[in-house]
Amino acid sequence: MADEAKEAFKKVGLGSVNSAYDIIAKLDPEYFEKLKGLYVDGTFGREGALPRKTKELIMVGICCALLRPRGIRVHSERALTLGATPKEVLEAMEVAAIPGGMPGLWAGVDTLQEILKTKGEEFK
Repeated sequence: MADEAKEAFKKVGLGSVNSAYDIIAKLDPEYFEKLKGLYVDGTFGREGALPRKTKELIMVGICCALLRPRGIRVHSERALTLGATPKEVLEAMEVAAIPGGMPGLWAGVDTLQEILKTKGEEFK
């Protein structure tokens, strides 16, 4: 059962890696299954009213507002993988500056530039 949950996390991860999931799956498989229910089945793996790309853009904004660098990177990468343009990702970051302040926007912009540079792209 834990292997199925790991595969589900891998699928919705779109290439992002989180070693914490492996540790949780090993040390507390019951919790890992419940986490899968919320994270995979209830949110990112579910086709609901919002498309997955939109959910990722929302997460970009939240992570910027809360100054969560790893989340900014992971959700920005996923949004881009799902077809968001760099401008759309930037706009999610800009909206987050209203409740979260400018440091979150700066962290987001720096992260977006790093992601684009890694992909051999530029912000246009």
